[in-house]
Amino acid sequence: MQNISSDLNKTVEDFYNKYKNTDDKKASIRPEPGEWSLKEIIGHLINSASNNHQRFIGLQFVGEMPYPEYQKFQIDWIGMEKFNDLSLADLILLWKQYNIFIAHIINTVNKDKLGNCLAMPDKKQTLEFLIGDYYRHLKDHLVQFEKTLEKVKK
Repeated sequence: MQNISSDLNKTVEDFYNKYKNTDDKKASIRPEPGEWSLKEIIGHLINSASNNHQRFIGLQFVGEMPYPEYQKFQIDWIGMEKFNDLSLADLILLWKQYNIFIAHIINTVNKDKLGNCLAMPDKKQTLEFLIGDYYRHLKDHLVQFEKTLEKVKK
């Protein structure tokens, strides 16, 4: 878990330093209908941090936890939160700070609880899997951010 924690910290710090001064107007542009703006991508990652924070802590208390309904309402959540009304600088700073905390949680997780499971409708996923998947998911959306930035720069 220490490797994921340190890799997460480095990834977040590097990304933040590279993109913290991104043009705010461009960050609100949806490049295509149905695609997220840069602010919405970062907003989605804030939601991911928030949801996984609860999982990472909760699964250290219980052997099995039911899967929350976020995935089903993800698009509605992004729209309801109106990330495009906020500044990218504020969003990206919140995302950075939240992930510093998530990295701390990962680094200090009780190793004896890594086999505890999130119960999904069709499968169970261990805390250990969820932690690795969180970092993979974050990196996937950072690539999406970079691709979207290229689209809105044109």
